[in-house]
Amino acid sequence: MKTNFSKHALRVIASMLLLVGPGTIAAPGGWAATPADDLPSTESTPDAPPREGTAPSSMPAPDLPPDSPAGTAPTPAPPPKGTPVTLDGETVFHIYTSLGPYSPEERAETGRERILRLAEDPLFDEGLFTIETQDGKATVYYRGDLMSVVTPEEAAVKGTTPEDLAEQRIDLVEKAIERYRSRRLPASLLWAVVEFVVSTVFLLVLLVGTTRLHRRLIARVQARRVASVTSRVEKGRIALVERLSGFQLQAMRLLRPVVIVLLVAVYLQAVFLFFPLTRSFAWGILDYALDPLSSLWHGLLSNVGNFAFILVVLALTTGLLRALRWLANEAEQGTISLPGVSPEWARPMHRLARLLVIGAVAVVIYPYIPGSSTAAFKGIGILAGALFTVGASSAAGNFVGGVALMFSGAFRIGDRVTIGEISGDVVETGVLITRIRTPKNETVSVPNSSLLNGRVVNYSAMAHQGRLILHTTVTIGYDAPWRKVHELLVQAALRTSAIEAEPAPFVVQKQLNDFFVTYEINACTRNANAMLNTYGELHQNIQDLFNEAGVEIMSPHYASLRDGNATTLPESYRHQEGEPRSSAPDPSV
Repeated sequence: MKTNFSKHALRVIASMLLLVGPGTIAAPGGWAATPADDLPSTESTPDAPPREGTAPSSMPAPDLPPDSPAGTAPTPAPPPKGTPVTLDGETVFHIYTSLGPYSPEERAETGRERILRLAEDPLFDEGLFTIETQDGKATVYYRGDLMSVVTPEEAAVKGTTPEDLAEQRIDLVEKAIERYRSRRLPASLLWAVVEFVVSTVFLLVLLVGTTRLHRRLIARVQARRVASVTSRVEKGRIALVERLSGFQLQAMRLLRPVVIVLLVAVYLQAVFLFFPLTRSFAWGILDYALDPLSSLWHGLLSNVGNFAFILVVLALTTGLLRALRWLANEAEQGTISLPGVSPEWARPMHRLARLLVIGAVAVVIYPYIPGSSTAAFKGIGILAGALFTVGASSAAGNFVGGVALMFSGAFRIGDRVTIGEISGDVVETGVLITRIRTPKNETVSVPNSSLLNGRVVNYSAMAHQGRLILHTTVTIGYDAPWRKVHELLVQAALRTSAIEAEPAPFVVQKQLNDFFVTYEINACTRNANAMLNTYGELHQNIQDLFNEAGVEIMSPHYASLRDGNATTLPESYRHQEGEPRSSAPDPSV
């Protein structure tokens, strides 16, 4: 009795630790049944190498690939993955090939149904299996009914003959039926209940222990935080302890539910294994959990070369990007010069080059990404391309505009420009947009495509040479002498601090209107960014000088009846009261 109890206790512990795998099932009496289909055959075959101490056979050496080095045997191909034939959730043997119109999956399902029918037959007798060989195939019968067919291809996969493989399958079926029946005995069901109770108690103990450990760890971290705040330590150390404590608390809050979920999953897996009716669910859940991990692992191993290529390309790309960044920094500081690129455009040029390099590298490594040839991956690529095509038309125009501005030198950072209806100083230039700060401290983002299609006025281009001309107009009546008006306007310009004396300011009489004359003062400056203040000071000086000279700044409009005597000519042009001065001879003399 002690021996049986020890065996069942070991089974409970092994189940809780998931030591029972799909290919190794603890059988009654302490034996482990392992499907022979999963192991290489120890039978000697015609292709097997001679044993040590025996004379070598006259078998010819296998042909090596043309590119394989001399003396190196070719790597054997991995065996094909067969379809398992199961009983009660455990694998009995595998089907590797098709048979006529039946696929390996259909043959495996048919075999499972036949074995289950034998397991539930109360008159099952192991001595009623027979094997018949015909056309190289071994056919297994039970009481004359067809059970399984072993093809030469399947025997070659296992490295044996069809007859030997058929014998192995009969032996595996007999052991699987024996385990199937033993698990349904009343004693086995009773022990399953005992295992279930023990496992449940064990799970509750683990959950309570996990909860208490979680609370104790949180209390310890919080106590450490409070101690660091109340103690006299440096502020930097207090901040470090605060950050570390916050990280530890967050990690423990996230780790606790993960541990609980894992414990419950292990518990359910073990409990399902205890009862015959739920064993298939246990193996199914385990397969669902392990198959993705197995696929990822085998995919990783099969793509080691691709990963190495990607890592090498990424390493070279990282070095190239660092070199481009260093080149852009040096060009921006003026240490080196790039042909056709001004220093302020070095940074956008670096962004453009970086984008092109990353795009080229993505195209190069795309075929080496695992799964890149799958339909899902291609579908995502097509969707991304469609979205880019539909939504990136304006971005492409801005990109082209940024490249054109990069090499055209239309303006620089700090220049005073007018783009459309926006005037201000250029504060940032990019591949897609340009940012301008207006005199009202408003930052306006202008798409580069509008710079190509619109009108760009750069005031700072000539201001650096002192040749930017500021101009403003005044309208004065005809009664003011035009030479006096010219003199006053030039003096007002010269009084303005940002106006250059050379080239000298000049006045243009733009229009001779019906009741007044339009004068325009033109003056040069070197400070285009202060245009608004310069205009304000110039207008103030014009007002002061005209007031001092007694000249009214107005645009008179006359709406009165004249008798022909009074005129609007300046006083200096009048000969006497009521008569205009004329240098032409009087025709009446």
